[in-house]
Amino acid sequence: MMSTSNQNPNSRRRLRICVVAIVLTVAGLSWHVYRSLSSLPQLRTVALKRGDLRMFVAATGTVEPNEIIEVGALASGMVTGFGDGQSASTSPDIAIAPLRTPVPVGTQVVKGGVLAQLDRQLYELELQKARSARRLAEAEIARLQTRLNQSARDLQRAEQLRQTNSESQYDQIATGHQIAMGDLEIAEARLEQALGLVQQAELNLSRTTIRSPVDGVVIDHRIHLGQQATPSSPGLFLITQDLKKMRLRTSVSETDIGKVYQGQPVSFTVDGFRDVKLSGEVDQVLMNARVQGNFVTYDVLVTIDSHDVKLLPHMTADVQLETVHRRNAWLVPSESLEWTPTPESDGRQSPIAAGSMDTEQSPVIWVAETDGRVRAVPVSVGVDDGVRTEIMGDGFESSMPIVVGTIRETTLARIIPSVRTLR
Repeated sequence: MMSTSNQNPNSRRRLRICVVAIVLTVAGLSWHVYRSLSSLPQLRTVALKRGDLRMFVAATGTVEPNEIIEVGALASGMVTGFGDGQSASTSPDIAIAPLRTPVPVGTQVVKGGVLAQLDRQLYELELQKARSARRLAEAEIARLQTRLNQSARDLQRAEQLRQTNSESQYDQIATGHQIAMGDLEIAEARLEQALGLVQQAELNLSRTTIRSPVDGVVIDHRIHLGQQATPSSPGLFLITQDLKKMRLRTSVSETDIGKVYQGQPVSFTVDGFRDVKLSGEVDQVLMNARVQGNFVTYDVLVTIDSHDVKLLPHMTADVQLETVHRRNAWLVPSESLEWTPTPESDGRQSPIAAGSMDTEQSPVIWVAETDGRVRAVPVSVGVDDGVRTEIMGDGFESSMPIVVGTIRETTLARIIPSVRTLR
């Protein structure tokens, strides 16, 4: 019994020691965690380097030929048929339009090739009437010419018999000859008028056949069988002479149009060739603004540099009009100009080694030194694209470590140093 009673106090003593050891261990661990949580973050730096900084005005554009010819109707009438764009008969009495559908887009047409035919009936009647009036004028001239010849012979006899005839008879014959001459001149003028009406009727009839004015390619048509066409109708066919000579039409908002100028470099891509970057330059800024509600845009025409890509009309382009291009400039992340050291940022750092500079008034960048300090370098700020900023000043060196922020460790990373994460 004594042996048992002696062991119990020893066991209780060892238990107390273990409990105290555990409590001290937990307290020590808690203190370590507390110290780890209050430790200071490390500096995050990037190397200073030179580079190109470019800024753009972004817009959307459409590829179109340099020159588009709108072919419309020169006469009024219903569309009765279409041509193939190749037949080029010039006779006004012959209609060549056997097709029931327009020339397909992309078709090569020749100058004078028939594109469409309008109803000819009324114009044929006008031509028939004009030709009848011409024949009547020609017959009237023949009649009056015969009368003039007769009056000329009468006048010749009257002059031979003037000694025997009375003066009044001679005057009557001479006057009749002059009247015959005047009537013939009037008839000849009427014939000229009739000829003019015939030419006009022939011209009007020929205008019922819509022809291509140039050798080119049809890029669009806005016409169908049975349509009523008039000279005031918009272009029924759109033709371009050369699909290799294209341009870009883009719309720029009024807030950005002040940054656009003639000769400005432009780069763009089209959906059909997303991997190919094409270039050009601004040729013209059009003054005819487009207003949609409170949104105002201006059309800008861009000439396209030579390329190997087969661009087609109406392709959509993503356009960048270059407004700024800084070559070989010193560039830093924009956030580096906003960072400043504080007592909480790194207690290991000594007072800033930049002297008495007023960093609140002058823009500076902070350079990390090897001894844990940071020093301020005064800079002049140029342009920025929201991510990088151009800086100018003295004392810059390539790969100089510029402070952009701090690295914060999670609790797990502080307890287990091999695990490090960034917040």
